[in-house]
Amino acid sequence: MAIQRVAAWLITIALILVLIVVGKDYLVPIFMALVIWYLVNALDREFNKLPWIGKHLPGAVTLGMSLIFIGLTIYIVGDTIVETIQGFVVDSNKYIPKIDAQIARMYEQMGIDDPPTVEGLELSTQLWAYSAELLNGFTNFARALLLVLLYVLFFLIEQGAFGRKMAALGLPLQETNRLSVVLSKVNDAMRTYLGVKTFTSMLTALLSWIVFYFVGVDYALFWAFLVFLFNYVPTIGSITATLLPGFLALVQFDTLSPFLVIIIGVTAIQLLVGNILEPRLMGDNLNISPLVVVLSLILWSMLWGVIGMLLSVPITVAIIIVCSQFETTRTVAVLLSKDGKV
Repeated sequence: MAIQRVAAWLITIALILVLIVVGKDYLVPIFMALVIWYLVNALDREFNKLPWIGKHLPGAVTLGMSLIFIGLTIYIVGDTIVETIQGFVVDSNKYIPKIDAQIARMYEQMGIDDPPTVEGLELSTQLWAYSAELLNGFTNFARALLLVLLYVLFFLIEQGAFGRKMAALGLPLQETNRLSVVLSKVNDAMRTYLGVKTFTSMLTALLSWIVFYFVGVDYALFWAFLVFLFNYVPTIGSITATLLPGFLALVQFDTLSPFLVIIIGVTAIQLLVGNILEPRLMGDNLNISPLVVVLSLILWSMLWGVIGMLLSVPITVAIIIVCSQFETTRTVAVLLSKDGKV
């Protein structure tokens, strides 16, 4: 009997993984829409707290304000990315001599003659190819974003009728209560995680931008946005967002001081916000093992690429909450949790 149960679990997991891989093009926009939907509702609650001639703003107004705010943010971010990529391609010629000088200096310190050049390595050609590929990928992402926003609109339309549908199902009281508890816990965890993570990412990006602006590194606003975005990726996200502007500073300036200021300054900001402020704001809502965070990051990046990295933690938290509500899957929740208390 135990062997049959294990076999059934393995077959179920295999089928789910196949569905996730095969249905990637359909599932990724839905999950992205869910994230934006949570952010819209979080903004809606904040706008609802604003006084309007002694009263709170109507729900339709705050919901419209949230949609407009997120829409404008996406448009501004997209425009900034396109301009940055185009500007970097145009200005790439001014970086080539500096890269050659850095390579020559490094070879000289190592006592090696005849250092290679950017032209000899054909890096400029590769740069153009990568930039064109990046722009093409961003264009495809912008097209997919329209579908994501359409899903968000449908979620917003449906959320008002969800309670009535739950009541109309006619489930036994115990099952209805269990389903309500699961959905409530998932909603609370997602709201807390996305709200806190968005706030701390914005704060980290703002403080990092001050460092970039003080140093004078090129494309400071773009690097700050990269810090904001990569802050959602556990562990490797903050490292990547720190090293990329650091490498540009290493090429742009003739001394190591700007590079060190960026590396030390942004790393200190990441540590202070991520290890002190964020845990205090998050509380016990994110009950997930650090090892599981890393493993889920690897798994979802293999399945869904960069989008999988961004969604790995929310998906894993939802899995823990759902598994904790059923005796047959409670063991899974305990193993994935941080302290075993689910």
